[in-house]
Amino acid sequence: MELTAKKHSALNRLKTVRGHLDGIIRMLESDAYCVDVMKQISAVQSSLERANRVMLHNHLETCFSAAVLDGHGQAAIEELLDAVKFTPALTGPLARLSAVAVGEAADEGPAAEGRP
Repeated sequence: MELTAKKHSALNRLKTVRGHLDGIIRMLESDAYCVDVMKQISAVQSSLERANRVMLHNHLETCFSAAVLDGHGQAAIEELLDAVKFTPALTGPLARLSAVAVGEAADEGPAAEGRP
């Protein structure tokens, strides 16, 4: 089975994260400055959150929409809510599923996001 473009994007992000984690491990092994390590860990967390948003977008376009069309919408909604309830990047106060979050180009500035 061939991966969708979004799954391929998430896979590439995760491979990058794996390399980044190896770098952080090397930093710790060489007794790097704690703040530098913390910054790198935060960068990895952000990358993982972006990969998760890409996967959510993919799921909505594929599996979720197919389940709704097949008459299994309520079960699909419950499954999705269960999957995202502990994902702060998707459910936190600043969460948003924008084009940027899923790796697509977007207009810049507050007006483009519907804010004054």
